[in-house]
Amino acid sequence: MRRPVRHALCIVAALGTAVCGKSPEPVPTPTVASESPKPAQATATPVTRDSPGGTLAAPNAAFAEFKRQLELYLAVREKVEGSVPKLSQTSDPGKIAARSALLAAAIQAARKDVRQGAIFTPAVSAEIRRILAADAAARTPAEKAHLMAEVPGQPPTVNGLYPTDSPKGPAALASFPAKLLALLPELPESVEYRFLGHSLVLRDVIANIVVDYLPNVAPARPGGGLE
Repeated sequence: MRRPVRHALCIVAALGTAVCGKSPEPVPTPTVASESPKPAQATATPVTRDSPGGTLAAPNAAFAEFKRQLELYLAVREKVEGSVPKLSQTSDPGKIAARSALLAAAIQAARKDVRQGAIFTPAVSAEIRRILAADAAARTPAEKAHLMAEVPGQPPTVNGLYPTDSPKGPAALASFPAKLLALLPELPESVEYRFLGHSLVLRDVIANIVVDYLPNVAPARPGGGLE
């Protein structure tokens, strides 16, 4: 009787091997994921007046300081402008000129102790000089002479009036180059860049005074002569 039992056990063992004894598929060893590459940091594209929709030169620390110093002037200007009578008629050249003179006198009195460099501080001056030198280097001698052809030759003074008259009568102000304007810090509507003598000046548009100036940066002699 032992032989049949042993035979049956062999059959059962064989079936177990066929059904249950199949070697399991190897479990894949988890792969340690390598560190994902860091996304590339986006580089801010400087916004310039030449950029699509742009109106500003690329900002930097010197421009920020320039803005802070200019805002101090604008605060003084706003304060004293309230003491000047407002125009009731803006189409009368005589009344416009009279109010301009009153505003200029009020600003001059409020800034009587201000000297050159109040806005063109050393850091600002260094950056502006770099910009002006690069612009001048890219122009031909004829272009530079043409740019300065109508610029008055007298040197500027802080709080002094910008010359708008000539022996032949009132003269239009020399235009400021647009390409250079795009490289300089943006100004409010009440202030503009001009050349005067060998200097770059900040001119109050309404009061017609020199707010501050940067000497010895003109690309050519005033009046159009070559350097």
